[in-house]
Amino acid sequence: MFFFFEHHGMKGKDFFQVTQMRNQSFPAHLHRAYELIYVTKGTLFLQIEDKNYTMTGGDLAFVFHNQIHYFNAEQGCVVHIILFSPEIIGSFYSLYRDYIPENNVIHLSSDLDFSLCDSIYAQKSLLYHVCALLLKSTNMKKVSKRSQTAVLQQIFAYVDQYYQTDCSLKVISLAIQYDYAYLSKLFVRMTKMHFTEYLNNYRISQACYLLRQQQDLILNIAEKCGYTNMRSFHRNFRKITGCSPREYLNACQSAEYEQK
Repeated sequence: MFFFFEHHGMKGKDFFQVTQMRNQSFPAHLHRAYELIYVTKGTLFLQIEDKNYTMTGGDLAFVFHNQIHYFNAEQGCVVHIILFSPEIIGSFYSLYRDYIPENNVIHLSSDLDFSLCDSIYAQKSLLYHVCALLLKSTNMKKVSKRSQTAVLQQIFAYVDQYYQTDCSLKVISLAIQYDYAYLSKLFVRMTKMHFTEYLNNYRISQACYLLRQQQDLILNIAEKCGYTNMRSFHRNFRKITGCSPREYLNACQSAEYEQK
């Protein structure tokens, strides 16, 4: 499954993964893993809880575990997503597991070379280097553990598993045994968006991934992403990405051709 975020950081103490993304946005999510968002080209709009950042080439965001975040990429934006278990930087995690940065974004004076991270020692070296830069650039503030975060995580996990079906907030409220009105207000307060908007962003992001694979028809992809009405799929796709599914597919094919 493409939307791997919610469960990351629970696959082993040495989990470390680097993924390059182009022109891609992600809806609100949170996870136990630490996440680095490194922009190498273009502009990325990032929100971490109630803070908004505009990132450009050379900027790196350090997202702490269980911080709600999402981002939107402009056309031409290239981003590296680095997800890793907190235990890889055990000393840092022990000291700051109950803290978050006042400012999550730092600007790097030199590029990060992920091709050198072919061993756990190289990974630790790079990550502790980033930790040192973060501590030098901002203050850390203590946060209390919130039960609402655990509830929100249940909602994200349900969507991750059942987005292809009828996945309304009312259905989720029954599944996780919480009052619908409470969940609706909680979701808006913590993510700054309504659940329907989140679900559409999630489904369209998944559709974008499937379109980039170029292995299925647009009609089939829409159905796989939970849309039974093609008009709704096309309307939401254009609203979120700024183009039609066919235009997006053509752009993916052109980009692939240029790289050959």
